[in-house]
Amino acid sequence: MNNLETANSKPCQYYEYSNRESVVTEWDLVCDNVAKKSNIQAALAFGKFFGGLLFGSISDVYGRKFAFNLSAFIYMLSGPSAAFIDSYVLFLIARFLIGVAGSGIYESSYTILTELTSGKTRTLLCLLMNMSYPIGYVLLSIIAYYVRPWRILLLVLSLPIFGLLIQCWFLPESPKWLISQGRKKQALIIMAKLVPTVVGANTDNDDQDNVQIKKTKKCNGKCMEFLSAYTLLFSTSDLTAKTVISSFCGLSCGLSYYVIALNGDNITANRYVYVALNGVVEGVSYAFTVPLLLYVGRKKAVSSFFFISGILQLILLAIPREKAYILLCVTLIAKFFVSALFSIIILFVSELYPTTIRNTGIGMSLTFSQIGSIIAPYIVELLGGKAWYIPSTVCGIFGIFVSSMVLVLPETKKAVLSNTLEDIKNTNSIKFSNCFKF
Repeated sequence: MNNLETANSKPCQYYEYSNRESVVTEWDLVCDNVAKKSNIQAALAFGKFFGGLLFGSISDVYGRKFAFNLSAFIYMLSGPSAAFIDSYVLFLIARFLIGVAGSGIYESSYTILTELTSGKTRTLLCLLMNMSYPIGYVLLSIIAYYVRPWRILLLVLSLPIFGLLIQCWFLPESPKWLISQGRKKQALIIMAKLVPTVVGANTDNDDQDNVQIKKTKKCNGKCMEFLSAYTLLFSTSDLTAKTVISSFCGLSCGLSYYVIALNGDNITANRYVYVALNGVVEGVSYAFTVPLLLYVGRKKAVSSFFFISGILQLILLAIPREKAYILLCVTLIAKFFVSALFSIIILFVSELYPTTIRNTGIGMSLTFSQIGSIIAPYIVELLGGKAWYIPSTVCGIFGIFVSSMVLVLPETKKAVLSNTLEDIKNTNSIKFSNCFKF
């Protein structure tokens, strides 16, 4: 385009669509408004970011089940509502609330599962819990293919949310959290229901513990207790290092995960096939991590997978864009390792922290993963529009960098979950003299 054409060019003002069945055509998210399309994904990601911070602390202060029930209520309210909203701004708010609720439900339920199990059972069940993601991925591509009007699609996808009412009723509170709050009698009642052989216990100190807990809460106030859950993440050099590294892990994983998920158009792939293949690859990766973590340490797996996924995303630079099938294959292999990372990291992080701040630690890592997912659509839409390889290159370099940081963390395989800050000093604290031992 020469200078004269540039001077006479005008922004497009009139649009003609082949159909009116998407949010793009509903609010004309094209031309100068193309960034608004990224805002829809960013609103969901920002909701998860806020939900990770909010419900991480709520869960540690008020209980895992309370956090789950509150998240489920927000989910059931905002999910179906999004299908009936005519305003673009209100739609973004609904998406934001869906993200908030999604983080709260995932964090609290994952933490309960972690604290109710141990050893190989914990590894198996926590990894299998993530299988809901690839199953949903594949179902989404199938349902979206046949249900094209976006409002009806949102409504159909929102209906399973009401199944959470079953979990709200039957989900038990975490006994480890109850014990950490001095409520040993309630913890024993729940444990007796789960394990019938657990009957009776020494509860002589229950009243004394509860009185001390109440005095502490009365003195500090709920607000200070809420905030202290986050300040404790940086209360020692050991916890600070763990929090910083786990946050970088979440950021890198979230960025790579969503860049690959949203980058289908930039590698010239059919979007329905691309989404379905992403779901299949993700399911296989989760199944692969189950036997892997039974025999391989968490640290070794996380560091290796970050490095491999980073290298694979950099390899895309050497592949001509015309070779779409090769690009697709390499991208899906990278997605395999990134998805595996997603399931391993949460388990790894949950074992790094004591019960008193475990959900806050998980929430911090998930919060930073949502920063990655907030940035991802803009990288794909804006930078990817200038050069298709920029998104994968950014993710590849960052992934290799994070793989080296993970080597500082302690190995947690077969480690007993710590209950207090004092316990963690004697179990899985960082020992910098051994930080690069694989």
